[in-house]
Amino acid sequence: HSRAHRFAMNSAMDISEMAKSALPAAALKTVIFVRHGESEYNKAMRETGKDPLIRDAPLTGKGQSQAQEAGAVLQNLREKIPGPWLLVSSPLRRALDTAAGIWPEVFFSRVPSAGSVEVWPELREKITGCDDIGTASSELCLQYPHLQKQLAALKQVWWTVPDKLRHLPATGEDMARAYAANEDLFEVADEENLKERIEQLLKKLATAKESHLVVIAHCDLIGHLTQRLGLTEQGKNKTRKGWWLRNCECRLLADFSFQNAISEGPVEVDSDSSSSS
Repeated sequence: HSRAHRFAMNSAMDISEMAKSALPAAALKTVIFVRHGESEYNKAMRETGKDPLIRDAPLTGKGQSQAQEAGAVLQNLREKIPGPWLLVSSPLRRALDTAAGIWPEVFFSRVPSAGSVEVWPELREKITGCDDIGTASSELCLQYPHLQKQLAALKQVWWTVPDKLRHLPATGEDMARAYAANEDLFEVADEENLKERIEQLLKKLATAKESHLVVIAHCDLIGHLTQRLGLTEQGKNKTRKGWWLRNCECRLLADFSFQNAISEGPVEVDSDSSSSS
């Protein structure tokens, strides 16, 4: 490259760095990603390799313990970065129950000054099992009455349902039976809108009024989201695109501009995923 070309490239890099440093503080977000604790689906898949076909599978006793134990890890991370925090959870029960165990003061509004809680349907897991078929918002309101306001704002059916099966009732056993008989139909329909859902999630993260967020979600969802952000982790033998968390693992992303990630557009991502739910 010519000297002029190198100067232009270096100048562009300098301007980019200056633009980032000039961003208002609220534009830079600090996010702690947390994968839910062990679910009944995780346990069955580990032991048998077969989907137990439990709709919106709950945490196991081990998963509940994992969430409580991870509370200390989360607290340690938060205390290093003081500020008002927003706790955001997927509406799937294993995520909500992990949120309850890992940060009960906020989840149950026991200490209002500690932070607030929101439930974002965009954080739901990519459908790879019956456990990814959600619970109707009306039923969630009964199961988590203290989150009535947040859960009532959800659509009654907030997960992906194939067009030809949208006549099915949101409650009862029909939806789980339909998944068992039409797994590919559900999974293809969900895959088709996954990229759009990730972009919607990026916009919500970028525009959240809080600059500090704890996000309780799922293995594949967090993996695909962090791939989209260009993040990597060191695997056993190579660098892997995205962050693929273990049950109740907490991982910190500090001072990140989601707005810049939106502006720069998608990065090339791998098509494979862990399908760990």
